[in-house]
Parts: sequence; C-alpha cells; structure tokens
Amino acid sequence: MAEQEVYRRGFKFLKGYSELSLASQILGIISLILIFPMLFAIFTQLGREPWSSLPEPGLRQHFMNFAWLLVVEVLLILASIILSLIAIYGRLVPAGETLAKWRSTFSSSAKLMKYGYWGFLGLIILAIIIFVAGIAPHFGNLHGLISSSRSETNGIMISLIFSFLGAALVVIVASIAYLVGWIGEIMLLFELSTQTSLQGFRTAGILYLLAFLVSFVSLVPHLILVISFVAPALQIAALIILRENAIKALKEASQAPATNAPPASQ
Repeated sequence: MAEQEVYRRGFKFLKGYSELSLASQILGIISLILIFPMLFAIFTQLGREPWSSLPEPGLRQHFMNFAWLLVVEVLLILASIILSLIAIYGRLVPAGETLAKWRSTFSSSAKLMKYGYWGFLGLIILAIIIFVAGIAPHFGNLHGLISSSRSETNGIMISLIFSFLGAALVVIVASIAYLVGWIGEIMLLFELSTQTSLQGFRTAGILYLLAFLVSFVSLVPHLILVISFVAPALQIAALIILRENAIKALKEASQAPATNAPPASQ
C-alpha cells in the first residue's frame, strides 16, 4: 500500500508539473505575440516621421500609445517565469525524487534533475549578484562618465567589463547545469515509458528533443519568425501528452488492487 501511495504521489507531482508548465508556455507565447504589434507601431511611426522631429507632446502621446503593451508584456513574462520556477522546483524535481522511491531505476534521472536544475538556479543568482556588485559602486558616476578624466573613465569601463565577463562566465556554467537537469528529465520520461508501458511518455520525450533541436534552427535569420513559435508548440504538445499519460497512470493505480503497487514492465 505504501508503494502504491508513493507511485500515486509521484504521478500527481508530474501531472502538476505538466499543467503549470503548460500555463507558463501559453503565457510565453502570448508575450511573444505581443512583441510584433509593439515593433510594428514603432517602425510605422519611424517610417512616417522620426521621433526626434516630433514636438514633446506628440512624442509623449506616441510613447503612451504602446507603453501599455510593454507593461502587459513584462507582466506576462514575469508570470511565465514564476510558473516555470514553481513547475520545475515544486513539481518536477519532487516527482523525480518520489518516483525514485518507487523504482530505483529513476534515481539517476532524479539526481540529474535535482543537481542540474538547482545548480542552474543558484548560479543564475550568483551571476546577478556579481553583475550588480560590479555596477553598484559606479552607478552614481555613470552620468558623469563622459566628463570624467580619461584615467577615471578607463578604470570604470574596465571594472564594468570584468563584471560583465564574470557574470557571463557564470551564466555559461549555469546553462551547462540546466542542460544536465534537462537530460535527467528526458531520461525520466523514457524510463517512465518502460516502467509503465505507456508509450506517451516516450513520445513526450521525443517531442522535447525535437523542440531542443528546432531551437537551434532559429539562428537562421529568415526562419526566426516561424521557429520562434514551433519550439514552444512542440513543448506544449509534449506537456499535453505528459499530462494525459500521468492521468492514465493515476487511473491505473486507482484500479489496481489495494495491496499491490501498479505493475512495472520488465
């Protein structure tokens, strides 16, 4: 009975992860869509008349015309990030740890997700601290940078460059840590397919891999517009399949005899 409860708890975490991640992805796509009317408004106005030639009241009016879109954009991005953080650290990582108690074969993927994703978060926070710590002492002097002596200007610029490079280096290491966690997630999905005989988990893993590969194609300029929507679409499809199969696994658990855990295919 205890084993069955562990099983059910793990898949409830997985179901919650898929639902929160779906909400995060949808908000991200909406924010991406909102970028285009903002850019259209800016370039349309620049095509008609440069902003520098507008009187101050006219410039203020044009700014207010799309400023509300910018506010909505920022709020959507923040909401998407918050939901994503809750999904990963409050649902996915606990799901891996819980399923590892059900079957020891999940322990490797659970450890990769735990150390990779938590390492990523810690390193990103460290990068922010390094960048802010490097800028903070000179923040009050930035407005007078041009009027400062050459030696003072060079000193400030060198300090800012080193702060940026230090933060960038930490971000690179953080990206590697995130990749480790992501690999653990893919391993988890494929192992779930093996242990539960539900092929939908494997399909979700394949779609995740395709989304990862497609994201590199966006480096080609003329494909950026299309690919920017394809990668999130593949991730959403993977999350929908993941959610449906987590629900199936929970239904199988509820239909199984109370004295036995759900069967695992060997």
